[in-house]
Amino acid sequence: MLAARLDGSPDPVGASDRLLLDRICLGLQLVLAGVAIVFVAELVVHPGERPLISIAQAINFAAVAIALHFVREASERTFNLVVGFAAYAVTVVAVGAVGVFAKDATSPVVLLVGLSVVTGTLVPWSPWWQLVSVLLVAATGIWTVATIVESPSLFWVQNIGAIAPTLGSTVFITYALQRQRAAVEHAERERLSREESLREANRRLEEEIQQHRKTEDALRFAIRELDHRVKNTLATVQAVADQTVRTSATMSEFSEAFYGRIQALARIHTALAVRRWEGLTLTELIELVVGPYRHHAGSVAVECDGTFVSSELVRVLGMALHELATNAAKYGALSTKDGRVAISSRIDSNGADRLRICWSEHSGPPVRQPLHRGFGMKLIEEALVYETDGDVTLRFLPVGVRCEIQLPVPPAAA
Repeated sequence: MLAARLDGSPDPVGASDRLLLDRICLGLQLVLAGVAIVFVAELVVHPGERPLISIAQAINFAAVAIALHFVREASERTFNLVVGFAAYAVTVVAVGAVGVFAKDATSPVVLLVGLSVVTGTLVPWSPWWQLVSVLLVAATGIWTVATIVESPSLFWVQNIGAIAPTLGSTVFITYALQRQRAAVEHAERERLSREESLREANRRLEEEIQQHRKTEDALRFAIRELDHRVKNTLATVQAVADQTVRTSATMSEFSEAFYGRIQALARIHTALAVRRWEGLTLTELIELVVGPYRHHAGSVAVECDGTFVSSELVRVLGMALHELATNAAKYGALSTKDGRVAISSRIDSNGADRLRICWSEHSGPPVRQPLHRGFGMKLIEEALVYETDGDVTLRFLPVGVRCEIQLPVPPAAA
């Protein structure tokens, strides 16, 4: 786990695999160094003698070097174990063979015990691997001693019995180290799990804070928008009331006209609120404003496409249509059951696209040119032109009122 701490790895299993690889490589490098030193010393001290010893050492050196070349990937734990243990086994057998060739039983046994202790502490084998290592060391020691020393039958048992506790303790040491590593890895996993839980909780908290900020910004925007719309609505109501008072001859006439206009304005605002102030289609606006004045289904004929009217335009266009409808209901085609109103629209593409709305009355009472222009006519002819940069042509023909409205095409309609 020290390796995991040093390299900052968040994976205890990966750190354990790297630790195994590092220790196998270190052990093999030590073996290479030892074999090289003994091999060179043998050549210097006994030149030309004991060629079998040199061959055994050369084979040992080559096997360990090849194993060291192939153990490179920490993730290949099983492969590293097999290759490392194979090189270790070759070293054990080579040590025994060198002892046999040199007719020296003492040095190989000491080296074999040392190798067993080193593998139990330096290399993180499992207890089962270490047990195989101990059996291999014991078998090699028996072979070496029994081959060199002339003794009674089974005399080697006494010699091996002397080192058996040391060999057995290496298995226990390996087991204890494995338990310790497992406990450390388990604690590390729990720590990483807690850290991950804390990071996830912190991430969710940050997301909630960001969402809360967005909600606050949206609420501030909504409050500003509401304040703006309320002020505009109050200003509109005030203007309607003021103009209605100026053009009304009696209180009853004022009450009727003002109530109708306020009701139309309220219906428009209700419809816009339902649509979240995005606007209405032209057909919806006509049905909303003119629909209440129908005597029957044929009183008002609407032939409009799905042209979308923005919320800024809905109010003034709706009030203009309301004035046309109330005028038709009082004096024009909608004042009789036989009268008809035809409302149509189309898009003119001559240069800049413009929306053309046509209001046409027929089959109603004869129409005469009004003697004075009231608030309704001013709203139709002036308010639309002023607020929308449009054109309005209002004519009082004998067969009925005809009004043509031209407005810039809203962006959604284009």
